[in-house]
Amino acid sequence: MKELLEKPGFLAPSGTIGADVSYLLAVVFTVLFLVAWGYAKKAQGTRHHKLILVSMVSMVVYFCGYYYARQLGVLSFEGKEGFGGPDDIYNNVFVPVLTTHLVLVTLGLILTFYMIVEGFRASEKVNEDFVLKAGELKVRAKSFRTVMYVILGLWGLNQLFLSFVRHASSGASIAWALIFGTVALVVSIEKLIEKLLPDGARRHRILGRGTMIIYALILSTSTATYLMLYVIYPVK
Repeated sequence: MKELLEKPGFLAPSGTIGADVSYLLAVVFTVLFLVAWGYAKKAQGTRHHKLILVSMVSMVVYFCGYYYARQLGVLSFEGKEGFGGPDDIYNNVFVPVLTTHLVLVTLGLILTFYMIVEGFRASEKVNEDFVLKAGELKVRAKSFRTVMYVILGLWGLNQLFLSFVRHASSGASIAWALIFGTVALVVSIEKLIEKLLPDGARRHRILGRGTMIIYALILSTSTATYLMLYVIYPVK
């Protein structure tokens, strides 16, 4: 898989298949999210629900596979391999942009899972159309504990896979541990979210806007990273 991703690309002379496909899909997913957001603004609940669900699930499947193959971009922090610019640009521009991108991707994936679940919880079908239902929306204590146990179990399985199947670096293991830790943190602050935004419909609208902004920032940082790696400062 890694060998395929590193083959010459088609968007830039110095690009790779992995980078080109990743960037194009980032554009496609962002456009789909914006279209789905437009449906929501027009109160077309069913169209919004179907498009956002398919788009989010597709994005998660792709990016999980891609970042697994690329070890979550950890290799980018282990040296200047792949970056042909000067050291000051690498340290002061490229690494901060890439770091921001990876943080945003992590937050975006976490919010994707959260919004899928929250979308089902905060909506109902009225005359075959999905609409947000007003009213208090809370997670039961038993359900909360179950979710935390599932996160812990998935983290354990992932660590075993990284160690004994992929033989990944310690950096990749730490990165994944931080991701699962962040997911657990987000689940933990659900109680705080419930207090701040008790109404399910209002919560979905506000968090939905925030998620769209994060997706737009992911595309922006992805564009900046791609341009620096393969257009402005390619390896000669």
